[in-house]
Amino acid sequence: MRRATGALLAAAALVAAAPAQAHPHMWIDGEAVLRFDGQGRLEALRERWQFDEMFVAYTTQGLADKKGQLSPATLDRMAREWMGALGEPISHYFTRVAVDGKVVAYAAPRDAKVEWDAKRKTMALVFTLPLQQPVAPGATGVDIDIIDPTYFVAYDFSTAGAVAMDRAPAGCRADYRPPKPLDAALVQQLAAIPADQPDLPEELFAVTKGLTHRIRLTCP
Repeated sequence: MRRATGALLAAAALVAAAPAQAHPHMWIDGEAVLRFDGQGRLEALRERWQFDEMFVAYTTQGLADKKGQLSPATLDRMAREWMGALGEPISHYFTRVAVDGKVVAYAAPRDAKVEWDAKRKTMALVFTLPLQQPVAPGATGVDIDIIDPTYFVAYDFSTAGAVAMDRAPAGCRADYRPPKPLDAALVQQLAAIPADQPDLPEELFAVTKGLTHRIRLTCP
């Protein structure tokens, strides 16, 4: 998992340029849209990850023109490299979809792009994860977990409307449950870990892998 996240950072040339930091090393404001097909089945997830200011600064260093713009070719390359890094089986886009505890497979991701606002200096990765076979949530529900258990990346889905549904049948609910907050002692332990340490200690990994952003989808 750490290797895949590191690949994402390396693709942006962040690791070589940034000073050592504590865990986490990247902050993402996330959005997720649950898309349904004409038969009322969940068919895809559309995710949007807006990166933190430090990541954006290092990612764009030396790439923007005098007006602060990034070329379409540069943005396309970023999207390809990041999706390639995130597609490794061990990370699998930091997104897990499960029905009755059984993980649902994805088809090839599509419509990946990097959104760049030169004026506000904001950047986001947007992509669609189609399910290999659409699933009908039913009363038993579908669990969607978004997490990096190494805590290299910290997600936030607290913005209003961050979790939404598209073409959902009447009565469907997408209930978002944030991870439990970390206590002060654990935060200090994580803060003491340098950026170049390859993995979290086992006892910390056992805690951080539970920091799951869970969306529970149910339909009558």
